This record gives sequence, structure tokens and C-alpha cells, in this order.
Amino acid sequence: MFKHILVPVDGSEHAGRAVDIAGDLAQRYGAKVTLLHVLTQAGGYQVPSELLAFEKIEHLRITEHDLIEGAGQEILTKAEQRARNHGAADCATLLESGDPAGHVVQTANGQNVDLIVMGRRGLGDLGGLLLGSVSHKVSQAVDCCCLTVK
Repeated sequence: MFKHILVPVDGSEHAGRAVDIAGDLAQRYGAKVTLLHVLTQAGGYQVPSELLAFEKIEHLRITEHDLIEGAGQEILTKAEQRARNHGAADCATLLESGDPAGHVVQTANGQNVDLIVMGRRGLGDLGGLLLGSVSHKVSQAVDCCCLTVK
């Protein structure tokens, strides 16, 4: 029934439960799972003042962008392990920057996704309550099935 499942992840509890369910569904249907994390802030390319001394001593340049991107990769790594622990054999990860809802829709449409499994509430701010959640925007914009997890 499902061949390709997309799971947007942000490190929240709801996203974690979505990964668990997607892993179980992937095992049942032999589906591929794509885990997507979208960085809402790309960060600057300057070295934060707190790391300037470290840069001089270690001769290693770490920018704010590097730190944010590293955190995004860590979220994806943990989500992939969690999906595999719940039965997903074929997992891929994607790290993007920009509007989360837009990237979820673009990925779903561009990769022939059959099902999107996503948390109902993520780590978004108050603006998400006022302007609409990512899950609501996505479910209104895609043609595939959407499963929203509490």
C-alpha cells in the first residue's frame, strides 16, 4: 500500500512518535522512509565570539552555521536510528534550510511520497499557533495521505 513514507522531524516528542509509527509502517509495507529536517535559521558564517579563542588555539574554524547544521544532522541521525529500531530497513535523510512546510510539500511532490507521517505539534513558536501549524499547512497542500501524530 505504501512505498515511500516522508517524516519531517524537528527533535520534538511528537516527531519522535511519528518516526516510531513510520518505522512500523515501513516494516509492514516494505516502504522506504525519508526523514526530513528543515533548518529555519541558517546561521551566520562568522565565528561566535565565544569560540574565537578556541579557533586561535586549535586552528579550527567553527561558525554559527556549522553549529546549527550540526544540530540538524544530529536530529536526523537520532531519528534514523529510531526508525530503524522500529523496523524501517530503507532510510534516507535530508537536511534543508528555509520554510518547513514548503520543503515538506516540495519533497513529497518531488519524490513521489505515498504517505507523510508528522507530529501534530513541533518545536515551533507562538507564531505557529497564530499562523497555522506546519502539519496543517502540509496536509492542505499535498495530494498524498497524511498521518498526524499526537
